[in-house]
Amino acid sequence: MTKLAEQLLATTSFDDAWQLCVGEHATHRSIAWRYVEEMTRGMDGFGEMASVPLEKWPLMSISAFRERLMSITDTPDMIFRSSGTSSSVSSQHAMGSLALYHRASIEGFMTHYREAFLHGARFIGYVPGYIDNPASSLLSMMGAIVSELEDVATMISTPQELQITLQEDASSPVVLFGAAFGLVDFVDGIEEGMSIGGAGESTKGHAPMRLPQGSIIIETGGMKTHRRELSRDVMHHHLSEGFGVPRSQIHSEYGMCEMTSQAYSMDGVWFTPTRLARFVVKDVNHPLQATPHGSVGRLGVMDAGNINSCPWFLTDDLAIQREDGAIQVLGRREKSVARGCNYMVDVDG
Repeated sequence: MTKLAEQLLATTSFDDAWQLCVGEHATHRSIAWRYVEEMTRGMDGFGEMASVPLEKWPLMSISAFRERLMSITDTPDMIFRSSGTSSSVSSQHAMGSLALYHRASIEGFMTHYREAFLHGARFIGYVPGYIDNPASSLLSMMGAIVSELEDVATMISTPQELQITLQEDASSPVVLFGAAFGLVDFVDGIEEGMSIGGAGESTKGHAPMRLPQGSIIIETGGMKTHRRELSRDVMHHHLSEGFGVPRSQIHSEYGMCEMTSQAYSMDGVWFTPTRLARFVVKDVNHPLQATPHGSVGRLGVMDAGNINSCPWFLTDDLAIQREDGAIQVLGRREKSVARGCNYMVDVDG
């Protein structure tokens, strides 16, 4: 791990991490920093950027990750690439320190789920379709979590493996973290007796899943399903019924190739970012202006973990924000580029 990555992880507050990140970009006059300079030229109140309120920062479009490789270092440890679609250009994210990504991901995950493992839960990372993409950030994060948990964790990629693994231990609770489309397809396959995951992989005749008491399902965007699109509310009901766990035990993770950090939702609605990140919501038609709390706008990401790439960018997701900083993701704005990590189309209600 680089000295800079160690310093970032050693910070005890977002503000400290953010100042370190901003200073690094200012020192190297990165692409992201030169954008800020150009957008704030001649404007009052932007002399000391590290002290500028987050909602006032000019954010680069997420499309910048598709247009060129943004990296302070000439030798990044890893270049993550988004799954995208066959007709779109993938995003690429230069990770200066892969160890930073792994430690930040593990820290964020364990903050929410350490208690489950102290009570005997086992971890299953379900990543159908990702094994063939070694540049997947989700695959890398899952691998890091499995390595951290060692003997009580495994990562699998086919519905057959998932079926077998879930049946191996019918008493210990499970933390099942998987791509939303794969979890839905798995449940559909069991209920409908149809082939899932490719030729020869069929769940026909299998009994419905009933996970042990205390089990938790965590769904994340994953690749768009080829079968159907669901709202998050409908999907969580479907997963609850299909795996036999209460709705309160269906959680969500929000992350993307372009982020080092993640956000988690314990109620399936409101997402709270991990400690190196914050969210802002910008006016759809005036992206330099923040929206009032509770109003719909474009989701902006401020990720100090992106200390090597672009820490401030505007996504194509629509969201609203509470006063405590949590966000509700409402779907994608019209005419945005199709992305593999986008599964949900909206949130009911």
